[in-house]
Amino acid sequence: MKVAHTPDPDDSFMFYGMFEKKIPTHFDYDQVIKDIEALNQDALSAKYEITAMSAPAYARTSNAYHLTSAGASFGISYGPIVVAKKEIDLKEAVIATPGELTSSHNLYRMFMPPPRQFKLIRFDQIVPAVLDGQADAGIIIHDEQLTYQNKGLIKVGDLYSHWSSYAPGLPIPLGFNAASSKLSEKEINGFMDDFRRSIKYGLENENDALRYSMKYARYSDLELERKFVKMYVNELTPDFGEKGRKAIQKYFERAWEMNLMQKFRINVV
Repeated sequence: MKVAHTPDPDDSFMFYGMFEKKIPTHFDYDQVIKDIEALNQDALSAKYEITAMSAPAYARTSNAYHLTSAGASFGISYGPIVVAKKEIDLKEAVIATPGELTSSHNLYRMFMPPPRQFKLIRFDQIVPAVLDGQADAGIIIHDEQLTYQNKGLIKVGDLYSHWSSYAPGLPIPLGFNAASSKLSEKEINGFMDDFRRSIKYGLENENDALRYSMKYARYSDLELERKFVKMYVNELTPDFGEKGRKAIQKYFERAWEMNLMQKFRINVV
């Protein structure tokens, strides 16, 4: 079974037990590693049996994929932030975005004023783009959230604060794993059992899982990546449950109300 995920350490942390054969599995797995917007684009053609994707990508592929209740990224007290070199008027700014199908891009559209221009820049190049003037500000969500201040940038927008006012008490949906609707129920159940046990194995063997994840990390600081992984591998990761379902529903309701995407049926396995 082919599994596609991002190079982010939280993703590789979750899959450590499966891909390194630390646990017995129902299937043999091949992994594909691409940045999230590339995976979002691949999802439009249902390229992989299991894939990471953003919420807006799922809106376009809900007939081809089911969201998996394991492995989703939710911010419990944090979310995407907007950074710049100085305080600016975002309505007049060129905003670097990791992609039109990313959750962070659509959260910006939901809660922030329309900018002068969005500029598509690969997620790991957004901070450099802001620093060298390619963009006035940038939307960041990955481990740059922990390092942007060290590079001379300031926070000029906090999407979690807007989300928490809109949906008090609910985590902010950021990214998902999804299973192809072409898979049988037995195949999906087998993958889900493997995935949950892999997440559990990583949590129980944190240092080993982190060291494995470091080969995909953008920084060489193990403790920095530990902090990042713990931001997104949390109590909702093995199963996002009713709280996660409510948060997802609220996310899409906001998008539907603003005509950012067409309505569809949300399927979760």
